[in-house]
Amino acid sequence: MDPAGLPRHRHHPRPGRLEGVRGAAMSLGLGGGLVVLGLCLPLIGLVLLLQPQLTAVHWREPALHFVVFLLVGGLAASLSVVAGEAARLRGDARVFLLSLAFLSVSGFMALHAAGTRGVLTDRLLPAFTVAISVGLLVAAPFALATAYVDLRPWVGPAVMRSRAWLHAAVVTALLLWGAWSLGNWPPMDVITGEGPSGDALEIAAAGAALAYVAAAVRLWWVHREHPGFLVLSLVACFGLLAEALLGVAVAGERSFHPSWWVWHGLIVGAFVVVFVAARREWRDERFRTLYLPETREQRQEVSVLVGDLAGFTGFSESRDPAEVAAMLRAYYEVATPLISRRFRGEVEKFAGDGIFATFNRRGDQPDHARRAAEAATALQAEVSHVRQGHPDWPGLRVGVNSGPVVVSEMGGRGYVVYAAVGDTVNVAARLQAAAPVGGVLVGERTAELLGDDAALAAVPELRVKGKAEPVPAHLLAPPAPRPAPRSHAGAHRKPR
Repeated sequence: MDPAGLPRHRHHPRPGRLEGVRGAAMSLGLGGGLVVLGLCLPLIGLVLLLQPQLTAVHWREPALHFVVFLLVGGLAASLSVVAGEAARLRGDARVFLLSLAFLSVSGFMALHAAGTRGVLTDRLLPAFTVAISVGLLVAAPFALATAYVDLRPWVGPAVMRSRAWLHAAVVTALLLWGAWSLGNWPPMDVITGEGPSGDALEIAAAGAALAYVAAAVRLWWVHREHPGFLVLSLVACFGLLAEALLGVAVAGERSFHPSWWVWHGLIVGAFVVVFVAARREWRDERFRTLYLPETREQRQEVSVLVGDLAGFTGFSESRDPAEVAAMLRAYYEVATPLISRRFRGEVEKFAGDGIFATFNRRGDQPDHARRAAEAATALQAEVSHVRQGHPDWPGLRVGVNSGPVVVSEMGGRGYVVYAAVGDTVNVAARLQAAAPVGGVLVGERTAELLGDDAALAAVPELRVKGKAEPVPAHLLAPPAPRPAPRSHAGAHRKPR
């Protein structure tokens, strides 16, 4: 008997190769099986089209070549824009690297389309012709990094800190290649065909193809339990791009040959399948399936700003809803750009008459306490200025607190938030409730981070709801009043 109380088998036949293959196939699932089938068919077609009896066949359609690659380049560019925006919003390195891969291929694809002889130009511009191969080579490291960026925890933050430089590098490469191609300067003027020529370039093409294969395998492995259509489409995309590089290497010299059309079709199919998959995803979070684990949940020290209007309930009871909405709109119109643009915080939500914002959610703002405190005092100054024309409008109370939180993904398809959760947030709300109208209360950790240079006044024995012990708090000096603008006539009036 074994520990579970079941009789032991006396003989365990060793599974054969057929059973092992069957088990591997079952683990792929239906979606994985379709991806494998989709990857095999183009390779089979490419091999068939390389048969000697087909080498003399040509189908010359430069206009079709131009239109197709311009459209598909546009699809890849739109994927790059959407993925880049998602990466910026969520701070996700994997999706950002994917956007760079899309940008590289789409840009060089557009250059390739522009150089189609007989459409926009009758000149032979070899660098435009080979641009699509160059785009596949440039995108390969980004595709590989997309799949392996999660292996080291420090890589993702480092990538996001360098995102402006990486993006600029890709754009610069596209501009330089376009200018060099248009000028037809050496050594571009001696390029023949569309495939790599020379041992070094052929080795680079083989290495790039292996990079795409490695990226496809890793992405499937990471998401093997619940891959989803988007992940499977990327696996297929990277596989097709690897096959396209193989097609470039073996058939790139024979323009408008059937095998030439096949490897062009592989590239088209690669991006069409990703575009269709992305379109099927929820429009507000199309690339959410690919987010890194640290994007979905991370621990971080942040500064939290909570603002609320004092006397808002009484004001709402006695006013028309349109007037209440106009008042809130006037406040939020100055608060949102002030926090998000001037001080680079993130406005998390508006809750009725309250505003909630965080600083340093991604760990890239070591001066987050200063940013939050200065944003709070600047916000009070702006609200005070707005109230000069509406003295009956409610005033603002602001609380700022710094400390550890967990930023966690909450919700699902249709509505997702990445909420900061922890006692730091609760204390910030309590400080706001205890702050004087027009004032800013900051917590102990915020005061510590601000240092001795901040104009702080300790608030003794501050008791807040939900806390058994007094909460250390400090009142920030109120912002200096904004000087009233002088009239034009007064500006030139001579003193008596």
